[in-house]
Amino acid sequence: MISIVCPSIQGREAWLERCHDSYCETTPDFEFIVMRDYPTCNQGWNAGLEEAKGDFLHLTADDIEAQPGWWEAATEWVGKGYLPAPRILNSDGSLQSCGDTAEETDTGTWTELTRVPFFSREQMDEYGIYPIIPTMYFGDSWVSYRARLNGCETVVVREMQFIHSFANVGRKDEVLWADLEVFKRAKARDSIRT
Repeated sequence: MISIVCPSIQGREAWLERCHDSYCETTPDFEFIVMRDYPTCNQGWNAGLEEAKGDFLHLTADDIEAQPGWWEAATEWVGKGYLPAPRILNSDGSLQSCGDTAEETDTGTWTELTRVPFFSREQMDEYGIYPIIPTMYFGDSWVSYRARLNGCETVVVREMQFIHSFANVGRKDEVLWADLEVFKRAKARDSIRT
């Protein structure tokens, strides 16, 4: 089973419904865990991970729509020992990212990070992915960093595809740079420990 954790806030109900429907249409065995009105996305992801019962864990957002074949590709690459990084499209069909760039990249290409992370419970425990830093942003960067730090590379998996609509309700872009500093400090603390 796949546990899909999706933070959401008031005012984003229509996005959340579209997100949920997309997983219903593409994913056979899953639980959809909605974490409502947490102060940050990553706090919602952490709380959802505590409730998750699945062997596989997927951290999504309420303005994401899963595309057919996403979970088959994701589980295949996790089975090969990697952290899969999806191909993400804008709502108009143009490319938003493929791995960590806005350029088309081949499946299997190394990349710095995965957005809307997918990993096994074993990977979460082995690589110290949980808890995720409690910021609004850079949770996906944290997951990728922790996996890489502990020997798990992130690779592009084009067949793991999503649409990201960038819903603006509740976005806190003004905290982006402050969150980046929190992420950098957390990485620095990790390097001192290891």
